[in-house]
Amino acid sequence: MDVGFDGGFYATKAVSGDRVSHFPSFATKPAESLFSLNGHATVIIASEHGRHLVGDEAVKKGRTGARKESSAWIMSREYMSLFYTALSDLTDAYQVTVNCVAGLPLADFARDRAALRDRLLGTHRFTREGRAGQVIKVERATIVPQAWGPVLALLLDDMGKVVQPELVKQKVGVLDIGGHTVNYLSVDGLSDIPSETRGTERGAWNVVRTLRDWLDTSHPGLSRLPDHKLMSAIVEGVIFDAGEPVDLRPVVKDIVDDIGQEIVDTARQYWGGDAATMRSVMVCGGGAYLWGAHVKRAFRQAVVLDKPELANARGFYRFAANQTRQGR
Repeated sequence: MDVGFDGGFYATKAVSGDRVSHFPSFATKPAESLFSLNGHATVIIASEHGRHLVGDEAVKKGRTGARKESSAWIMSREYMSLFYTALSDLTDAYQVTVNCVAGLPLADFARDRAALRDRLLGTHRFTREGRAGQVIKVERATIVPQAWGPVLALLLDDMGKVVQPELVKQKVGVLDIGGHTVNYLSVDGLSDIPSETRGTERGAWNVVRTLRDWLDTSHPGLSRLPDHKLMSAIVEGVIFDAGEPVDLRPVVKDIVDDIGQEIVDTARQYWGGDAATMRSVMVCGGGAYLWGAHVKRAFRQAVVLDKPELANARGFYRFAANQTRQGR
């Protein structure tokens, strides 16, 4: 089975064929409900790495679990539970062999690629509660820079076949905007240009921190909401306090505009005048919902990808399918 896995700081995404896994990157100790009519939505993963409540229900119920901002989290027990949850979304087969392509932020890639590859390779045994146990053997794990996903998705189809060979002669840019990182990728002839490719660490979580500071004084009853809930509220533009809607757009506008300008200025700094030669600038990642318009105003050839949060995982899957197709 070919799998594209994108374990982001905000959300975990994985793709295999038509199956998609997408949930908050949040894992915590389970606290069993006394009564629930929504048991099917509860995901509890048990493995040698522990027993974790994962995803949306973890965000709702978790008080001690936390989102991660350190690159070291790929070595954590929670990270593996997120990986197992994604695999269990993509297949319920008892025993499966997997070819996995996963990504790392540009700033972490050179340092951590070997560690992540070694972490994913091998035989994994886990149980998603309510199902039979699963044994997944990852026989190949390829780690690529995260922002390459959209380029791979453009180059290949779901069978791993090259469908846009003209990319060999084109230059394209990618802005991958996540919760903690922003990746700036420049690709010419399917090779990245190191001098124009960088990663920074100022993403959507900075907006969450600004909102939390405001809630502490203006709506203290909401100040303890998990970061993932606040992020969803920022994207939606509204939050409810005692049943009354609170318009968040005026609150976060300045910081959103400030980071948007920083993203654009940094892209111009890295890409320079060569940005004009890019056939397209693809905007992906969950932050595309907040800053896609800023990028489009700055670069006429910019396009916000459909379902931008899944673009990397989709491209990784297609690259995995290409490897299988080539017999590698």
